[in-house]
Amino acid sequence: MPRDQTNAGVGAAGRDGVKLSPDMVANIHGRLGILDRLAFASVFRESCEALEAPWIILPGKTPEKATLFSLVDQRSVVVHAPEPALRGHAIIGSSSGWLATADGRGRMSLVNPVSGEQRALPAITTIPGLEEEYDGVFAFPLKPFVRGPPYAGGREPCGSFTMKAEHMRGYLYRKVVLSDSPGGGGYGTAMLITGQQFGVVAFATAKDAAWRLAPSRDGVEDAIHHDGRFYSVTYSGAVEAWEHDADTGEFMSKAVTPRLDNNADGGDPTCHRKYLVAAPGGQLMVVLKHWKETKDDEFDSGRWTCSFKVQVLEGGQWKERDDIGEGALFIGANESVYVSTRVHLDLKDGHVYYTEDDLSFWGNCRCDKDRRVVRVFCLKDGTEGNVEGLGQHWSWPPPAWFTP
Repeated sequence: MPRDQTNAGVGAAGRDGVKLSPDMVANIHGRLGILDRLAFASVFRESCEALEAPWIILPGKTPEKATLFSLVDQRSVVVHAPEPALRGHAIIGSSSGWLATADGRGRMSLVNPVSGEQRALPAITTIPGLEEEYDGVFAFPLKPFVRGPPYAGGREPCGSFTMKAEHMRGYLYRKVVLSDSPGGGGYGTAMLITGQQFGVVAFATAKDAAWRLAPSRDGVEDAIHHDGRFYSVTYSGAVEAWEHDADTGEFMSKAVTPRLDNNADGGDPTCHRKYLVAAPGGQLMVVLKHWKETKDDEFDSGRWTCSFKVQVLEGGQWKERDDIGEGALFIGANESVYVSTRVHLDLKDGHVYYTEDDLSFWGNCRCDKDRRVVRVFCLKDGTEGNVEGLGQHWSWPPPAWFTP
């Protein structure tokens, strides 16, 4: 049976076909202002990938505006929020210069916040068996959707459940990962990861324009598109590679790594999360996030603190590392990447820059003073702090990483 794999497309050429040398790209990039730099990088995306670290996209003071903040320059720029795909939508993915967003009706879109281009993703009701029972309330057949972490008491699926449309982006949707499409026209294939309690995935191709559920024995927690393939990490800690059968349209996975040590993520799945990252050279990493509530006394309402561990695949085995070389990690539900600190000297070696990405926790409140939802963690000494220059900001929709 023939199989296909979606591969990256633009290369050193821009979307208009003009080819520039790496030296020329770097020269032009260094002479531009902050907003023009983003526009240039969005055209020559692959050539500028090493020149642009991820930015933070923040909600603006009004729904018509969004703010892009550069950690390297410690500067921000206000941009027009394209309507409708970025007006109050939660960002559930960041791939290939596009943001995947979800609105309060459960509809998903793609948007380029620099150019304003937009694309619609297939309706969630294209998944067989999932349907809208009545206005804004969807019915789910439970069995194919229960693949989440092994909660106490088991997860024996039976019957069905319902969910309001406005809850989908907080509970049903976890992340959308895109393959690059030839010519940069949106996506070739989209991979939808469902929320922590579900852990199943669905794929949609631009040709089919419908979501198709795909089996994963242990449930999927995070995924990336790397070197022409989708990779995912399961709740059991194994990494799977996915292939598309061009004849049947099915997506199938195969474990390509051993599982993490049973105690590597500390046990309780409700307070841990895994993120999959590919380092330069293709080396796979799993970043383990742990959070806990700390209180000064029994009357204290407490605060939540995060810590991280990094497992690196070396010689076919997972090994914990607090030294990740000359690099920094950017972690979040919408995107997780390794960035060289040799190129971006203002970033900190061995640090994890992370966004608070639990949509069900934050809800729809617009808090700006008491919640720091973008933080930085040092792997070597376990300390965390605020991102320099970021200041106060709204926390809904939650901030997200964006690489033009």
